[in-house]
Amino acid sequence: MELSWPPRLGVGDRVRFEGRAWVVSGFDHGGVQLTDPLGDLDWFTVPQMTLSGDFEVLERGPRSSFVPALPASGEVLERARWWERHIVEVITGLPPGADDRATPRAEFDPAVRSLGEREAAKAAELAAEGVSGASARTVRRRRQRYQAQGVEGLIDGRAVRTRAPGSRQDPRVLEVLMMIVADDTAYRQTSSVEAYRRATVGMLETIYGPGVVHLPSRSTFQRLVKDIGARYGRARGIPVASRDGIRSSRPGERVYVDTVPLGLPQRLAHLASQRVLMTVAVDELTRSVCTVMIHSSRQPLDGPLLLARLCDPPALRDTVTGSGQEAMPLILPESLLLDRKLLRRPRAFTDACRHLGVKVMSPAPGEKAHGERVVGRLVSLFNADLAAHEAEWITDEGSLITWLQTRAERWVEWFWQQQPQRGLRTLVGRAEQPTPSAAFDACAARLGWVHLPAGGDAVRCLLPSVKRRVAMDGVHIGGRRYDCPELAPSRTAASRMPGTPAPHVQVRFDPHDVRQVWVQTGDPGWIRVPLVEAKSRRRRSRRADRASTVHHEGWSPPVDLMPSSQFLLGHDRERLAYHAQLPMLQTPLVREVLRLGERLVVMNQAAVGGHHGLLITGPPGSGKTTALQQLGRRFEHVDRFSHRGRGRLGRVPSVYLRIQPGDSTRTVLFNLARLLPTPALPRKASTAAVSEAVRNALISSGTSVILVDDVFAAERSSPGRSTPVDALRYLADQVPATFVFAGLEGQETSLTSACQAGQGRLTHLRAAPLPYNADWERLVRTLDQDLSLRQHQPGSLVRLAEVLHDRTGGWPTALAHLVRSAAMEAILTGTEEITEQDLDVIAV
Repeated sequence: MELSWPPRLGVGDRVRFEGRAWVVSGFDHGGVQLTDPLGDLDWFTVPQMTLSGDFEVLERGPRSSFVPALPASGEVLERARWWERHIVEVITGLPPGADDRATPRAEFDPAVRSLGEREAAKAAELAAEGVSGASARTVRRRRQRYQAQGVEGLIDGRAVRTRAPGSRQDPRVLEVLMMIVADDTAYRQTSSVEAYRRATVGMLETIYGPGVVHLPSRSTFQRLVKDIGARYGRARGIPVASRDGIRSSRPGERVYVDTVPLGLPQRLAHLASQRVLMTVAVDELTRSVCTVMIHSSRQPLDGPLLLARLCDPPALRDTVTGSGQEAMPLILPESLLLDRKLLRRPRAFTDACRHLGVKVMSPAPGEKAHGERVVGRLVSLFNADLAAHEAEWITDEGSLITWLQTRAERWVEWFWQQQPQRGLRTLVGRAEQPTPSAAFDACAARLGWVHLPAGGDAVRCLLPSVKRRVAMDGVHIGGRRYDCPELAPSRTAASRMPGTPAPHVQVRFDPHDVRQVWVQTGDPGWIRVPLVEAKSRRRRSRRADRASTVHHEGWSPPVDLMPSSQFLLGHDRERLAYHAQLPMLQTPLVREVLRLGERLVVMNQAAVGGHHGLLITGPPGSGKTTALQQLGRRFEHVDRFSHRGRGRLGRVPSVYLRIQPGDSTRTVLFNLARLLPTPALPRKASTAAVSEAVRNALISSGTSVILVDDVFAAERSSPGRSTPVDALRYLADQVPATFVFAGLEGQETSLTSACQAGQGRLTHLRAAPLPYNADWERLVRTLDQDLSLRQHQPGSLVRLAEVLHDRTGGWPTALAHLVRSAAMEAILTGTEEITEQDLDVIAV
């Protein structure tokens, strides 16, 4: 049985390229060496050849290449073929080789019988013929293996089971021996068995120390070397040493696919409504990345789209010029190790894999553990790269996914593929760096072939499709415009029929690669249409436009609309905005909060025992929120000044959190986690896990103060349940940051009871009105100097200080509101001054 998958280009093949005939003479440094009839050598990459319009394989040369074959013959293979006839009848209703006019038997007709009924009917038929053990469950298992692996899945594994060479030997001996064999193969050297033994002993002593690893006897070692040379010395695969012995492998033989959540930094995580996932397909042999996909957790990954990207990677669809980086190596999968339950459209994915000849298998526990380690390390390194780079233009979730996809593909090319990995040393030998790219180059040189992109309609039809009209400026998909000269006939046909809309055409596109789409205009085949321009996205994130760097929730910081000149104040619009946000008053409460806050922060950062906090209480409108905001800005300025000239990436000096009525402990902790540079947390994460993530983020981000407003809003639902306040108090002792709470006075909670008990862990400040004294006049004088009214006389507002005190009851917040409202009313009515009569008509 000979398979045509995957397509390959090998040594000795004759190809047509750039109008000339060439012969493939070798592979080196990720490219193909070509020789023309005159003996001239040239070097090209696989994308350069396959993307040219005249590339064609003219003749296959005589090369030694690995062709997958059935591992059995004789009676074992005949038994598998016997089962194939019955299984095909169960699936299709007709046995293999049936006449075109044949009709299915009644018990196997797919039109009237379900798959389970057909399996039960086949089991009853085999039992009637005397076949032992042919139950409906056995028929189902064989049918599933046949659909996944073909005839090979029906072969009795007990009859073809063989022991791999070296399966009883120490894996460390096999690893070192294969490394020496790889070096000899690379340098075209030949060595005796005794030379191999001396070299193996020397390297084992260098790595593990003298006498740590013992070699087998001389006769066993001699048989092992001869077996390796006989089985793997003719370019039928790359020998790989593992705990199960030495086995043969090749790039693409097993590709592991896994999906891992990305740990986005806070500046990017707040743009995503759902978790952002990263799906990676890694070649098991070379650890090269076959494809990478960034997507949201809103819906599962599309299975056919994953297969299309594996068979025709976007990195090879267009040659990147001037980047100085090599594209990811092209590795087409022979078998995929993944969980099909996590894919969308799994049946279409399985059918497409069977049509192409790709096996789909669930990874064994050992293979899964190995794949998870590799993918986990890759994603961790990529998360670290994201934390060190800025992306100013990202404003919404769509642009975030696009930027992450482009960043991931480029990062894999220039970082991961060049990252040394110890496990690849046996492939590249001791003379080269064990990187995925070097491992792929060593395998290509050893095997004598490389993969070619599948392309074609069979793979392109796996991409998502939409119906569109060809407009005069091209095709529009997802807010982007695609156009090329080949669409001219469709535009001409639409223009010749005025008043009649242009017919719809089918468009195939890759959501993870916006550089081109494929349009079918009626003729067989597809037209590749490149991207022309992207429409500007009008939607902007409200969080991305915030003016303050204080992280907050439920609070919008004041916008700095202070005019730069008196000319701007001549415009009523600007003057209204200016008076609506007069500078904050430095009240005694604000000054005391700033003084105590700075002292407690210094104390808690060096504290050994319990940490101290601050509690601010008072009636509504007493200035508690204003004091919190001023304290947060103070530490933002201090952190910016202390880290000037150095990177502030990932630092969150202050956090503002507002508790809503009915919030549970879990909700409050999740809201706090969103304000910090924490990895995306799963919805089902436990409260303890969320609290641990918040604790680590507060420590790593250098947070000085956590400002908790309306702390008494969440009441205790039952006597035995804890409140968010209890969780925050426990968290306050786990981090060096200082917690500052603010709430309405008079509500009995654990915080106020703690203060009343004299525990001393919370310094309690009560907001109180100011008496009519010098402090009150100073506040009024500050507002008087900041007014910008045309008829305003300096000092006129100070003369009304006693009136203002009577109207506001001595509360600074009410004073600021009254003066701001009166100033805006004076602008709107045209009086341009504040009088006592104007103050009487404004409600406070």
